[in-house]
Order: sequence, then structure tokens, then C-alpha cells
Amino acid sequence: MSQSINLGNIKTVRFNGTDMAEMKLNTSSIWVGQTELTISSNTNNYDIGAAVLAAGGDKDTNVQLTINAGVTVGSTSSSTPAMYTGTGWGSGVTINITNNGSIVGASGSNTTGSVATGAGGNGSPGNAWTPPSGSAGASGGGSASSANNGGNAFKHSQTADNNLSVIFDTVGTRIGGSAGTFSNPGGGGGGGASARNQEVSNARGGGGAGSPGGSIGGGSCISSVGVGGAAGTSTCGGRGCNGGYNTSGGGSGSCSVGGKGGNGAARNGGYPRTGAAGGGGGPSGSGGTGSSSGGSFGSTGSSGGAGGSYGTGSGTAGSALSGNIGQIS
Repeated sequence: MSQSINLGNIKTVRFNGTDMAEMKLNTSSIWVGQTELTISSNTNNYDIGAAVLAAGGDKDTNVQLTINAGVTVGSTSSSTPAMYTGTGWGSGVTINITNNGSIVGASGSNTTGSVATGAGGNGSPGNAWTPPSGSAGASGGGSASSANNGGNAFKHSQTADNNLSVIFDTVGTRIGGSAGTFSNPGGGGGGGASARNQEVSNARGGGGAGSPGGSIGGGSCISSVGVGGAAGTSTCGGRGCNGGYNTSGGGSGSCSVGGKGGNGAARNGGYPRTGAAGGGGGPSGSGGTGSSSGGSFGSTGSSGGAGGSYGTGSGTAGSALSGNIGQIS
């Protein structure tokens, strides 16, 4: 025995625990099972396939997904879309999405390099009544990485076939994540040198930190007191050189990204004064000013070189739609 039921304007009914959606075929109505999902509060990294299974549905059945007004579906990582379908869907399945809210990808990260990529400045050679300043560090370089890229908003994950169609009945807001920035420090400036007098000739500045590190000023380094000078490395500026008879040790370089070179040695007893250390790498790095002489035979020490500026770059903004976009409408 058959029984006819007049459903009027009803578009969806529940039968034996399954939601049934109405499909029109000519003038007749055909009722097809579907899974109903609703996102009523903010959430992240929404996996539609997992949500269907958690609701008791399967991936061979159509899905009706509604995002309520004022709700944002976001992401905790730029490497994971805010919303994605997952894989394993059967042939002919359709996901209908009514987006009354927003689907927003994660922003890319802002990162800074840990080693200066600009070459460190060379220390002043000294050995002159008026020694030259230490040379400036070179600007940083490098390029952005995937960590700086913004994340995608929505991804159709099933790219191996065209079994699954996704239809946005209401598009709403779909925004890819903004791009992050990348920066690498420049090299540190080379250290200045003490001025020459009758007894002090080679109080050279240390090399600035960088890739490669700056060299210590030219000439031989007399180390009758304290230690000799040094070139810069990728992470530390070199120590300034001693100048010879009755001199104090040269200044230490800075052990930091784009560290400055150490200053040249000071004469004990008031003749030449120490040269100044170079600036650290980065936009604010600038060479120090050499100290003036404290005696009639001395001259002003030379200035340190300026630090190299940062090298910068940007990632790529994420996309609103990604994956098998030919199956998204």
C-alpha cells in the first residue's frame, strides 16, 4: 500500500535520522539524503569531512554547511587553510555552503635572520697620525621563505579526481592571509684605530661581524701588552689591536648579529686616545666618534664604520580559494 504526503513548501525533512533534501526533476520531487552542518561560533582549521563523520554522516552523501552571521572561521597556522574539504569523497557528492560569516586565512610570520648576511666592515689600519675610519658594513640580503606567506582561506582538498563539487550558495567573506616580512641584518662596521705617535703605530680596529666577517686593519699587530686584534666572524666583531709600547688592550667587538668591530688600543699616559668601535649591523648602526688626544703628541683616534642596513623582503598573500578550484563555484 502506498501513501501520498503533501509536503507543501517544505524543502528539507528528517527520515529515520537522515536529513532529506528536495530535488526537482521536471514536475516531480525527489528526496535525497544529506548531512546538515552549522557553524555557530568562531572556530579554526575546520575540516568538513571530519565534521561530517563526527555528525554521523558519510562521504557519499551531500552536505549542507551553514556559517552563521558574525562567525569567523580562521586558522592557527599559515600552512593550514581556515576551512578545507578533506579527501575520500564519493562520486557525484556536492557540498553546498551558505557563508553568512567570514573564512579568513592566517597571516604570514614576520621573521628576522639570526646571522648578518652583509659583510662586516674592515677595521681601520692605524699606523698614521690621522688614521682613516673603519669601513662600513655591507647591507643585509636574503629572501622570504614559506613562513612569510599568508595562509589560504578555503581549500578543495580532493585534487586526485573530480568526484566532489563545492557550491557557495552564499559567498560571504573569503580572505587569504596577509603576507609577512623577512629581514636580515647587515654587517657590523669596522672598529676605528688609535692615532700614531712616536711609540704607538699599529693600534688597529677590529673587523665587524658579518658574512664574511670584516678583517682587522692591515699591518702587523704588536701585542706586547694584552692580546692581539682579530677579524670579525659571522656572529662577533673582532677585538681591536694593541698598539705596542705601554698601551692598553684594544676594545672587544660586539658578539651580536652584525656586531661592531672593537676599537684600537689606547696609550697609557695620555698620548693617543682609543679609536671608536664601529656601529652594529642594522638601520640604526652608525660609527662611533674617535676620542680626542690627551697630550701634545697625540691625535684624535679614527671613527668606527657604520653598520650595514637590513635587507628585507615580503612573502606572498594567501588565496581565498585553493586546491581543486575548478570544482568550486
